[in-house]
Amino acid sequence: MNAREKASELIVNYQLQCKSLDYQQAKQCALIAVEEILKCEATEPSDTDWDECGSTAQYYWPQKKVDAGKFWGDVKTQLQSF
Repeated sequence: MNAREKASELIVNYQLQCKSLDYQQAKQCALIAVEEILKCEATEPSDTDWDECGSTAQYYWPQKKVDAGKFWGDVKTQLQSF
Protein backbone atom coordinates (compact mmCIF):
# COMPACT_ATOMS: atom_id res chain seq x y z
CA MET A 1 0.00 0.00 0.00
CA ASN A 2 1.39 3.39 -0.88
CA ALA A 3 1.08 6.58 1.19
CA ARG A 4 -1.89 7.94 -0.75
CA GLU A 5 -3.81 4.69 -0.33
CA LYS A 6 -3.02 4.60 3.39
CA ALA A 7 -4.18 8.21 3.81
CA SER A 8 -7.47 7.41 2.07
CA GLU A 9 -7.88 4.24 4.11
CA LEU A 10 -7.43 6.16 7.38
CA ILE A 11 -10.08 8.72 6.44
CA VAL A 12 -12.56 6.03 5.37
CA ASN A 13 -11.91 4.02 8.54
CA TYR A 14 -12.62 7.05 10.73
CA GLN A 15 -15.83 7.74 8.84
CA LEU A 16 -16.93 4.11 9.17
CA GLN A 17 -16.13 3.91 12.87
CA CYS A 18 -17.47 7.33 13.82
CA LYS A 19 -20.62 7.80 11.77
CA SER A 20 -21.04 11.38 12.99
CA LEU A 21 -17.77 12.55 11.37
CA ASP A 22 -17.88 14.31 8.04
CA TYR A 23 -14.97 14.06 5.60
CA GLN A 24 -13.00 17.02 7.00
CA GLN A 25 -13.40 15.81 10.58
CA ALA A 26 -12.27 12.30 9.62
CA LYS A 27 -9.29 13.83 7.82
CA GLN A 28 -8.34 15.80 10.95
CA CYS A 29 -8.57 12.64 13.07
CA ALA A 30 -6.33 10.82 10.60
CA LEU A 31 -3.81 13.68 10.74
CA ILE A 32 -3.78 13.54 14.53
CA ALA A 33 -3.17 9.79 14.44
CA VAL A 34 -0.31 10.15 11.96
CA GLU A 35 1.24 12.95 14.03
CA GLU A 36 1.21 10.64 17.05
CA ILE A 37 2.87 7.89 15.04
CA LEU A 38 5.56 10.31 13.87
CA LYS A 39 6.24 11.44 17.46
CA CYS A 40 6.87 7.88 18.64
CA GLU A 41 10.47 6.90 18.99
CA ALA A 42 10.78 3.27 18.01
CA THR A 43 13.37 1.37 19.92
CA GLU A 44 15.40 -1.58 18.77
CA PRO A 45 13.92 -4.91 19.87
CA SER A 46 15.79 -6.13 22.93
CA ASP A 47 15.20 -9.82 22.21
CA THR A 48 16.88 -9.88 18.80
CA ASP A 49 19.85 -12.18 18.44
CA TRP A 50 21.70 -10.52 15.58
CA ASP A 51 24.12 -13.44 15.27
CA GLU A 52 21.27 -15.70 14.17
CA CYS A 53 20.06 -13.20 11.59
CA GLY A 54 23.18 -13.04 9.45
CA SER A 55 26.04 -10.60 9.18
CA THR A 56 24.04 -7.62 7.88
CA ALA A 57 21.04 -8.00 10.23
CA GLN A 58 22.41 -5.44 12.66
CA TYR A 59 21.57 -2.76 10.07
CA TYR A 60 18.05 -4.00 9.40
CA TRP A 61 16.28 -2.32 12.32
CA PRO A 62 17.72 1.19 11.84
CA GLN A 63 16.78 1.11 8.16
CA LYS A 64 13.24 -0.02 8.98
CA LYS A 65 12.91 2.96 11.34
CA VAL A 66 14.02 5.31 8.56
CA ASP A 67 11.66 3.69 6.05
CA ALA A 68 8.71 3.86 8.45
CA GLY A 69 9.37 7.51 9.25
CA LYS A 70 9.48 8.37 5.56
CA PHE A 71 6.29 6.40 4.85
CA TRP A 72 4.29 8.07 7.63
CA GLY A 73 5.67 11.47 6.64
CA ASP A 74 4.41 10.79 3.12
CA VAL A 75 1.01 9.75 4.52
CA LYS A 76 0.81 13.06 6.38
CA THR A 77 1.66 14.96 3.19
CA GLN A 78 -1.06 13.09 1.30
CA LEU A 79 -3.63 13.79 4.02
CA GLN A 80 -2.78 17.48 3.90
CA SER A 81 -3.19 17.51 0.13
CA PHE A 82 -6.73 16.07 0.19
